[in-house]
Amino acid sequence: MFDSSLPETWALNPTGSASGMTCRASVATSTDGTGSSGRTRSRIDGLRRQAPLVPRPTGASGFEPFVDGDPDIARVALTTAAAGPLGGDHYIFDVHVGAGSTLLLREVSATLVLPGAHGDPSLMHCRVTVESGGTLIWVPEPVIAAQGCHHTHRVDIDLAEDARLFYREELLLGRHGEEPGSLSSRLNVRRGGRALSIQRFDLGPAGKGFDTPSVVGGALGVGSVVIVEPDGGLPEATAIADPKSALLPIDDTCVQVNSLGDDGLALRKRLDAALAALGEPWGRETGWSAVPR
Repeated sequence: MFDSSLPETWALNPTGSASGMTCRASVATSTDGTGSSGRTRSRIDGLRRQAPLVPRPTGASGFEPFVDGDPDIARVALTTAAAGPLGGDHYIFDVHVGAGSTLLLREVSATLVLPGAHGDPSLMHCRVTVESGGTLIWVPEPVIAAQGCHHTHRVDIDLAEDARLFYREELLLGRHGEEPGSLSSRLNVRRGGRALSIQRFDLGPAGKGFDTPSVVGGALGVGSVVIVEPDGGLPEATAIADPKSALLPIDDTCVQVNSLGDDGLALRKRLDAALAALGEPWGRETGWSAVPR
């Protein structure tokens, strides 16, 4: 599961290598017969960790998009065993969802990105493959760009033609009362080797014009949800819930939600509301955050 290759040098220091810590972790799933529900049972058959990235098996908690309470899926929580990433650190996380299996991936806490001693950029690169008939439900906790950081957060997801995906992302610019750090977010979702949903945000001081009305204005939270349902039936009409939230269909098998918030709580509530409007099995009116805990 580990690959020593690194992405383009826009995320690296001038020498093209990490000046701080480099760590890698991976998760892999496969099918394991028929479960108690009569459906295909999934199992974790690969779990490798290198501190501070520590993935571990976990149980069901809260409302879970698409798979709510299913006893036969694999569940993993990603936690960090130390602060970071700090400037100069490179984290690489590989996820492989085997054919026909289902993985719910979540995080224990927010990721606080901090500046390093030498001003070098940091990198979190998540590389995901979902094979035929596989399902990935990924609900990370927020990425918080602390003042002075220069961080690239890249997620590459490669789906088989009939794979299913729910991916949610929350980006916060600075802690409470703090100026934002620089955060470059790149989300690349491909299906069958073709681009499906590609987006990039360059936020904070290094993102020229990021705080103009055409980008995020004065918002300190930027969020996205990408849903891919190979069986179709997703909305095909754009829905604008308010000036800071929109549901954008790509086709009847893929929709994307983009929202802004004045802070982390406002952003989370706005994303929850958009998913509740989308309805089951992707969202539900709960009266509290729909993010599983």
